[in-house]
Amino acid sequence: MKILFLLMNSNTKVMKNLNAFYTKIENFFFRQDNQTEFLSFFRIAIGIVILLQFTAVLPDFEKLFSSNSIIPQDIMSVFTPDWLITFQKIVSFLQTLGIEESATIAITKVSFITLCVFIITGFYSRISALLLLILQIALLKGSSFFAYGADFFTSMSLFYLILFPADQHFSLRNFIFSRNPGPMNITPVKRLFQIHVSIAYFFSGLDKALGFNWWNGESIWKAIHLPYSNRDLTIDFSWLIEHSYILSLIGWTTIIIEMCYPFFIWYKPTQKTWLFLTISMHIGIALVLNLYYFSAIMIVWNITNFYFEQTVKKTVSSSKKKISAEYIPKQIGS
Repeated sequence: MKILFLLMNSNTKVMKNLNAFYTKIENFFFRQDNQTEFLSFFRIAIGIVILLQFTAVLPDFEKLFSSNSIIPQDIMSVFTPDWLITFQKIVSFLQTLGIEESATIAITKVSFITLCVFIITGFYSRISALLLLILQIALLKGSSFFAYGADFFTSMSLFYLILFPADQHFSLRNFIFSRNPGPMNITPVKRLFQIHVSIAYFFSGLDKALGFNWWNGESIWKAIHLPYSNRDLTIDFSWLIEHSYILSLIGWTTIIIEMCYPFFIWYKPTQKTWLFLTISMHIGIALVLNLYYFSAIMIVWNITNFYFEQTVKKTVSSSKKKISAEYIPKQIGS
């Protein structure tokens, strides 16, 4: 009997511990905090960045995406799967209907800009983001030789705009139709976004740490001397030849910031510091390497995910939060 009592007592303790652990996980992913400022910021900021990026490409649109592009479409199509819809396939299809390529290009330009404006103003931003994502991928995949990191993060940003009800607050749609946003638990998607950016930084830093180029500063030296780098500030970096330890220090700092991001950005006492370090790193990338749009998107991602977390603790008491019944599975042992 004593042994049976001990076993039952131990099972009770285990179940209590499991329930406590489950509750913490459940609160982390599903607790409704009613904090929505980040949604409006993300929608407006990403919409503006995408619009600016596209307007910068507009003068050279035909050289990149038309049949008269710098790299012939026949060559670029070799690296594109047959099932994937590209801009050139859309042009070819519309030509069979009697629509000239020039007309398709004009419609594409107007549509892209219009959808960006809809996202910025919050006029059915989810539908606009979906249509813009399809159009952006058609342009990107059909001309993959001209794509770089900012284009892929643009696609991911539009994907999150589809998931987030970003036009529920501070939007043109609500103003026109006088709609009052109902209660909606957006925490699961927000946590997915936060985990996504944490994983991205960690593996970016890990990839740098596995080689020797970042440890000895070689990668930094090569980066600041790329043809497109340092065009605006035109800083003379020749003095770094005699102070190579600075290049190594910058490389070590980059690795530490990225690899430690998932640990220090989630820890409240260091969250502001790591957010500041990460944003500073991207400002440096923008100014020295001239990767303005990539840096802008990453800064928006960081601010969206973790800057607004600072105000949550002041306005939300986790012990009193109600979890939307839509997302709650049954408790363990219930």
